[in-house]
This record gives sequence, structure tokens and C-alpha cells, in this order.
Amino acid sequence: MQTRFGWLLTIALCGIAPFVPSLFAQQDSLRPKKILTPEQQAYQQERVAYQAKRESIQAQAALVFRAEMAREQAGDCPDAASTYDSNVCFGKQLAITDENLKSYEGFIHDLQTPPPPIPGVPALNSPGPAGPSLSSQELAAEFDRVEQSWRQYRETACTAAFHQFEGGTGGPGFEMQCELKLKRDHMRELDAIYFMVLHK
Repeated sequence: MQTRFGWLLTIALCGIAPFVPSLFAQQDSLRPKKILTPEQQAYQQERVAYQAKRESIQAQAALVFRAEMAREQAGDCPDAASTYDSNVCFGKQLAITDENLKSYEGFIHDLQTPPPPIPGVPALNSPGPAGPSLSSQELAAEFDRVEQSWRQYRETACTAAFHQFEGGTGGPGFEMQCELKLKRDHMRELDAIYFMVLHK
């Protein structure tokens, strides 16, 4: 059973409830508005443009990645009736995969660009708790080394695949299949290694 005080409190609260938002609005209007300096305004505009560009690159990278994974899932050259047909078909498939991988690498390279510096705040070059913090130029150079090392491995591995046919006509097709597999696998590797820049 509710006491008389409880009823009075309920009536009082119901009576002032409609006025509560306007009381807070009046308090907000009494607070001084923060005025940004021209440098702060320029930074905000640069930051918004940087974020929009970054999200656009991430979206494009995701489209290319999904398209290539869908092509792999669909299968390559299931209707090839001869070695010649197979080689022609795999050549066309490989050209598409080459373009997709090249685009994906380019997107990752572009995402190494740092955000605009905050006015009046010095850049942090100190190492983090787990090791050194690299500049955007150092990150881009590191990415280039990763790609160069991977290309050398791919060329060596797929040449070995070609040699398994001892000069037979199946060698070129098998070499192209090797290239397709390793390039798609590499896109998955890059997605895992550079997950933070590609997805966040």
C-alpha cells in the first residue's frame, strides 16, 4: 500500500516531468560555446576527409577481396575439354586474379597514410610497450619488402610446379594453377596481416 508521501511524490514528479527537458536546455544555453581556432577547424575538416577516404578505400578493398574469393569458390575452367583449352582458360583467369591482387596490394599501401596531425600536439615517435612504433614511410617500406619476398617465393614455387611435368604439355597449365592458388592464398594472408588497416 502506497503511503500519503508516496502519492504526493508521484504527483509532484508527474507535475514537473514535462518541464525537465526545458530546464536542461536552458542550462545548455547558458554554457559558453567553445570556439575553435582556425587551425582546429582545418584539422576537423582534414580529419573528416581522411576518414571518408579511408572508409572508401576499405570498402573497395573488401569488394575486390570478396570478388576474388567468389571466383575461387565457383571454380576455374570446369569446361575445358583439352590441354589447349585449359591453358587458354587458366591464362584468362590468372590475368583477372593478377589485377585483383595488384589492386588489393595498392589499397593496403594507400591505407598506410597516417591521419592528419593534431594541431599543437607533437608526433609520438617513442616505442610502444611491445616495441618500436614505425612511421608511415617505414610501414610502407616494410609492406614493399613483404611483397618482394613473397613474389620471389611464388616464382620459385610455381617454377617447381612447372618442372613436375618434365617438359610435358601439362606444365604451363599446372604452373598457372599454382599461380592462382598462391595469389589467392596471399590475398587471405594480407587480409590477416593487415586486418587492422583493412577493417577498422
